[in-house]
Amino acid sequence: MSFIRISPHRRSTRKRLFEVSSPREESSTEFNYDDLKNAITDAENDLNVMRKKLKPTKKPGGRCNSFEAVKQHFVDTVHGHINSLNKGLGVKYQEVIKLEDDANQEKELHRREQSKLERKVKDLQSDLQKSDKTLQEKESEIESCKEKLQLESKARENELKKQQSELDARFSEQLQDKERIIEGQKLTITRLEEQIKTKDNDITSLKQGQEKSNAFQEKLQRKEKEILNMKNTNESEKQMIVEHYKEMIQNKEKEIHSLQQVNHQFKQYVEQKEEEMKRIQVDFQRKENTIQQLLKQREEEKAAKEDERKQKDEALTRLSAIAGDRLRNNNPGITDLSDPNRPMKIAEKFTEMYDNDWTDSMEALEDLGLNEEECVIMLLHFLTDSYEECGRLVSELDRHIEQAVTLTHCEQDGDKSDESSSSSQNIPPEILKPIKDIRRKMTVNNMEILQKKLLAHLKNVRTDVKDDHISACSKFVADCIKYAWMMQIQDPPVYIEWDFPSDAKIDTNILRSYTKAGDHVDFIVWPVLYLHKDGPVLNKGVVQPKSANK
Repeated sequence: MSFIRISPHRRSTRKRLFEVSSPREESSTEFNYDDLKNAITDAENDLNVMRKKLKPTKKPGGRCNSFEAVKQHFVDTVHGHINSLNKGLGVKYQEVIKLEDDANQEKELHRREQSKLERKVKDLQSDLQKSDKTLQEKESEIESCKEKLQLESKARENELKKQQSELDARFSEQLQDKERIIEGQKLTITRLEEQIKTKDNDITSLKQGQEKSNAFQEKLQRKEKEILNMKNTNESEKQMIVEHYKEMIQNKEKEIHSLQQVNHQFKQYVEQKEEEMKRIQVDFQRKENTIQQLLKQREEEKAAKEDERKQKDEALTRLSAIAGDRLRNNNPGITDLSDPNRPMKIAEKFTEMYDNDWTDSMEALEDLGLNEEECVIMLLHFLTDSYEECGRLVSELDRHIEQAVTLTHCEQDGDKSDESSSSSQNIPPEILKPIKDIRRKMTVNNMEILQKKLLAHLKNVRTDVKDDHISACSKFVADCIKYAWMMQIQDPPVYIEWDFPSDAKIDTNILRSYTKAGDHVDFIVWPVLYLHKDGPVLNKGVVQPKSANK
């Protein structure tokens, strides 16, 4: 079946009945004609509503929504119409199947019509998307043109400001630069006008190609108005810029004229000042020469005074040294406190040697089989023999030094001592004292040689001394040699006394007892130490008294 009429049908209110004979049944079927007519009328009206809703719209999305609504409405109402037709016609099952086939055919027709409409909608959508895309491209081109115009306008403003600052600094050169800039601006404006004309042509072609889109035409008209406004604005700006530069050029010409006058006056002023400067320079050079001469004289006088002061200081230093040497020469009361080997320090070390090294050496000799008295006498001989030999070596050294100083030589030994005493009396103290100081300072460098020489002397002097004895108390022997030499090189020499005969009365002022008590000497253990011969006692000696029953 098909429905051709578009105008709505009127429903019937009558109740007419008809009889229809069934092809497969012998009896006839009675149905209501008016109900059937009303059902068909409702279906035609619904179909017309659906066709109206499916008319093309401007928006593709609207068409899809309208079609879906119609489709849903058709699905909702078709079953109702079928039921009303069945009721009105009073058909049976076989007729319902036939009607369903007819309805399916009608549905297929509607589906085909729907697919055609959907393809049409898609075509319209693609056309509209292309139009929108083209419109967006044109809008972006217009926006880019607008941005370029703004950037160029800002660039022109910055350039104008820069040129204006340069005009204030350069005068005539700036005027030529401004003229070139104006020409460049004119060329730029001409290019912009050409670009605007090109854009106008593009817009005209776009207008011709997009006449079907009303929305695009409205947007295009707005863009044309904006471009016209921009063009008018550029024209007005161009005119203002030209007028501004003309006025600026006139002002700069006036400034140049006034500056030329000022420059002429300034040149005259500078020439006057240069002449004055030349005169001042001549005067300054003359005064500078005078100052240099005065400074040179002052430096010469200062150098002469400095030489005189140095000579006086050297003379005072020599006089002080001579006076000090004379005071310290052979005067034990005046000692050099900075000397670590002065007599008081030697006395302290001498005591430490007796307390420590002497005790250790006693034990070592006793281990070799010697008795106490033999050990004491051997250790005392180590000290006294070293002291006497060091005294002899110091005297010989002094004699050689004095001979070198006095440039005299003697062949016989007896004459040497006489000559030494006489020559030492003739040598001035300021010469003799430094020689003795040098002799004392040479002790550290020559101590190793001195140790070897004294060890050989000790072995030769004492036949009862063996190598084992010296090895057992090697540290004590080395200290005896060292301190004996330090005593002998003092000025005057430090003196030790060990000659106390047996049975002599013990003087407690200079001696103290060893291990026994008594008033008379049995044997000497440790010598007495004096600052010098017949001088004050530095350390008491040690003796072993005789027991009362001896």
